[in-house]
Amino acid sequence: MNEFTAALGVYLLVMVLLGAIASRNLKKVEDFLVAGRNLNLPLTAASLMATWTGAAAITGYTAWIYEAGYSMMWIAVFTTTSLLLIALVLSKNLRNLGLLTVCDILKDHYDERTKMVGAVLITIYCIGVVSGEFLGGAYILRTGLGYDFSLALLLTAGIVLSYCLLGGLWAVAMTDLVQFGLVAVGLVVAVPMVLRGAGGWSALHHAVVEIDPLHLDVFGYAPYHMILAWAVIIFASNFIAPDIYQRMYAARSGRTARMAMGITGLWDCFLTVAAVVLGLSAFVHFQGEQLGDMVLPLLINDVFPQGFTCFFMVTLIAVIMSTADSLLVVAGGTLYHDVLGKEGSSVTWLRALTLGSGVISLGLCFYFESIMDSILFSSSVYAAGLFIPVVSALIWKRGTKDAAFYGCICGGGVTIVWRILNLWPDPVLPGIAVCFVLFVTLSYHGGSCVKK
Repeated sequence: MNEFTAALGVYLLVMVLLGAIASRNLKKVEDFLVAGRNLNLPLTAASLMATWTGAAAITGYTAWIYEAGYSMMWIAVFTTTSLLLIALVLSKNLRNLGLLTVCDILKDHYDERTKMVGAVLITIYCIGVVSGEFLGGAYILRTGLGYDFSLALLLTAGIVLSYCLLGGLWAVAMTDLVQFGLVAVGLVVAVPMVLRGAGGWSALHHAVVEIDPLHLDVFGYAPYHMILAWAVIIFASNFIAPDIYQRMYAARSGRTARMAMGITGLWDCFLTVAAVVLGLSAFVHFQGEQLGDMVLPLLINDVFPQGFTCFFMVTLIAVIMSTADSLLVVAGGTLYHDVLGKEGSSVTWLRALTLGSGVISLGLCFYFESIMDSILFSSSVYAAGLFIPVVSALIWKRGTKDAAFYGCICGGGVTIVWRILNLWPDPVLPGIAVCFVLFVTLSYHGGSCVKK
């Protein structure tokens, strides 16, 4: 515990110092939100990969592999495919738009009211995902330091907000470079170590089969309607992910944006392998008797040497912070730029709104049941309301103002109500279906035309 405290203290000091250094680059809102559109390839790629390697990709996905085995591989297939497609068909175009937020697309192609609805849905998405990241950090700190869960939550949120508020996206990108380095080293060492401890790939699978053969069946715990829901959530939310758009806007050139996005897609393949090895090993080690979100920190604590345990715990904290900080900047920027409509050079309001988003995320930690519950629900609302209008603005360009406005409201609204009522099937399916039907119907049968 003392070693972990010391390692964590050094790491946090470095993060805050980087945030302070980055704050010197802040002269206007564009610097805070998109780093002056001057991120080179190493910073853009590292920031994307670090942001992508959040609590969902490591702690949450490992927990799902632990609980349901290869059934969860569908999530990885959809995620990697969507990232590579974004690199091929969308990344350069996004960089060339020269915008600040996703909502700028809605304003330019539709109208102000659609932009406002989009801003609300984006904020819900960001705050929900950050809540999941805070939960992941709290589980790790509780395991590593033995803290009370509420104290661990407060510490996680306070750490992220401290440097995020100092330097905006410049601070996020600089800290992401360090955080990604820690993550890469930690996983490259941890995965072979765990696999060797399990006796190799064949021995690990044999041990899993003895406990539960369904863990090695890709349909064992995943009914077809759930696989369809995952495909919709992942493809739709990734294709309009505000943190991806933010990095594309911030890249130095279209080529930088495309290469960074492609590298991120390839990195996601390795994350899948890591989560499978760690999740199945945890399943064998704990015999399915531990809470899913706790298995990764507990596995690390049980099977790794003390020195590496401290390093990897800090790595997991870095993983979580690298996603939470990015989405807090997006949430604050969306509220500032799109909801309040401010365009000035002062970043005081930006910092205040970013702080407020973090506080709300912290409160939601006591509502959601797990890391993946928080992240998938937030992604569902966002995807159901905005995927059709945003993609239409970028590709189809025939959607009308009324189609976009009512599609956003009804798609996101149906998803939220469906979740509250706990109806079948997954909320994203009826939500995105309603949005699509309304959007197409109103676009072809009246409504205001889009801006030319």
